[in-house]
Amino acid sequence: MGPIVLEPYYASPIWGDVRIAEVRGLNHSEKENCGEAFDVSAHPGVEGHIAEGPDAGMPFSRFLEAHHDEVMGSLEDDGTIQAVAMSARDHLSVQVHPGEEFAQAHEGDHGKVEAWYVLEAEPGATLIAGCATNDKEELRAAAADDTIGTRYGSTVPVQEGDFVLIPTGTMHALGPGIFCVEVGSLGNTTYRLCDWGRGRELHIERGFAVLDTEGEPKVEHLGAFDEEGPAQVRRGVTTDFYCTDVVDVRGSWSGRTEGRYAIVTCVAGEAEVTADGATVPLGYSRSVVIPAAAGTFKVSGTCRVLVSSRNIG
Repeated sequence: MGPIVLEPYYASPIWGDVRIAEVRGLNHSEKENCGEAFDVSAHPGVEGHIAEGPDAGMPFSRFLEAHHDEVMGSLEDDGTIQAVAMSARDHLSVQVHPGEEFAQAHEGDHGKVEAWYVLEAEPGATLIAGCATNDKEELRAAAADDTIGTRYGSTVPVQEGDFVLIPTGTMHALGPGIFCVEVGSLGNTTYRLCDWGRGRELHIERGFAVLDTEGEPKVEHLGAFDEEGPAQVRRGVTTDFYCTDVVDVRGSWSGRTEGRYAIVTCVAGEAEVTADGATVPLGYSRSVVIPAAAGTFKVSGTCRVLVSSRNIG
């Protein structure tokens, strides 16, 4: 089985802008901003569909059921790591995600840990990650009047090539002027603690039940991609659930699936990805799934890619 290409699920969140549509050549309007592109997701409501081949049009979750062992290998998961392109003109809601145990017990979902690789950032761009106080009563009061982000959100400046890991339970909000790829675990449950006065539903009780006031981001400053720089592989993110390597390619680079799938995301330049005799193009900000059964795969081009895979054992 060769690379699995999906038709993304595009969303138009209230905070989104048009950068995804611009880089992908999509028709768009300010009303339909394409602020999120769920390029790899089997989660209900945001899943993609198989783009080509005999299973074209099939929801990704059904495809995984039909071809579980070929795609997932030895993993028993009911979905894959998610890869989502995001472009923000305003702050996202101040939010937290539950861990696996809480999500299973209260939402029938998986937990969520995520990381943002910054593709582009306007000068002075910042995001929120972490709390400036451990006093939950003060935080609750600030959530009630929509000031929690400005009063108690820890501000993190970012630039192109930063990789920001957001542990489960950590308060966070992507900031305006940031175009990124989010790599996350299987869950999609989000608890909003405030929404900057935009009036969407909040989830105060469950949000505070999972909030870790001591949670803080881990930031890797990898630097912008340099077309004249060396070929190299660096670890960008390590979590209990998955890890992501950052690979700068000059000509070609080969990887192995090691009995599990991989997700390859192009974060600079353009690439071609080959597996099991099939080659597909991979444009800037896009992702493709390499099935476990492929065994090996090759990335060709002058580019930077993220290679995300599940931890085993």
